[in-house]
Amino acid sequence: MTTYVTTNGVLRAKVLADTSYLYNSTQLAEMKNVHVTFYDATGRETSTLTSREGTLRNAGDMEGRGNVVVVRASDDGTLRTEKIDFNQRANQVSSDQPFTFDTPQQHLKGVGFTSDPDFKDLKAQRVTGTGGKFVLPNQ
Repeated sequence: MTTYVTTNGVLRAKVLADTSYLYNSTQLAEMKNVHVTFYDATGRETSTLTSREGTLRNAGDMEGRGNVVVVRASDDGTLRTEKIDFNQRANQVSSDQPFTFDTPQQHLKGVGFTSDPDFKDLKAQRVTGTGGKFVLPNQ
């Protein structure tokens, strides 16, 4: 399956899956072996996501589950977790699961985060790590 997620006619994500079950009544696609490429408002690739399975909703919201790996295009920064959600309207990714995020300058571990799709503004909970700059949530 290949599908494109757009906002006001601008490509925001290309979704590939080797297996997809489409449910017309709920406007859901349950997918296996998922690969998503995210794009910014100018059409530039920002990151890619792979996961064992996922859900695509008609509104463009997505969920990746099972060995989720997101790689940032600008520097190969890599986030790993077991579940991630993408909210198209907010243009935001999030998870409440344990994660690691590695770049050439830093290594972060935590449980739960929210971020833009290219992980330039990552806000993490219960975070530990080394190097670089990261934002702790307001408590």
